[in-house]
Amino acid sequence: MTQLPLFKSSWATNEGFENLRDKLSELIPLEGAVEFPRSKNKMLEKFRVAQNLIYDLFNNGLCNRRSHFVQFFDMPVYTRGGINQYQFANLEVELEPIFTEIMQNAFIEQKNQGVI
Repeated sequence: MTQLPLFKSSWATNEGFENLRDKLSELIPLEGAVEFPRSKNKMLEKFRVAQNLIYDLFNNGLCNRRSHFVQFFDMPVYTRGGINQYQFANLEVELEPIFTEIMQNAFIEQKNQGVI
């Protein structure tokens, strides 16, 4: 028997970090990259890309961005024919610590700039 996680995960976001995700999402433009994505907002841009790739995985089964997802997360994913519940749950568990670290780094970057 395994211990259940303390917090639930939804689309690779630990419920304890939902507010952080939402605050960072408010800084993301509706379309395109963030301002200064290669200098002062590198981590925020990485968050934006990760969030879009995770959305494509769980919403579209990587129909649009499979190769970018594999390259970005270094995680091959087989979704042909859809994702079953078991795969969905496993992907959330695998991606959650990676996405949490990306969110934390983006938060630190933005906090250091006085944005958050």
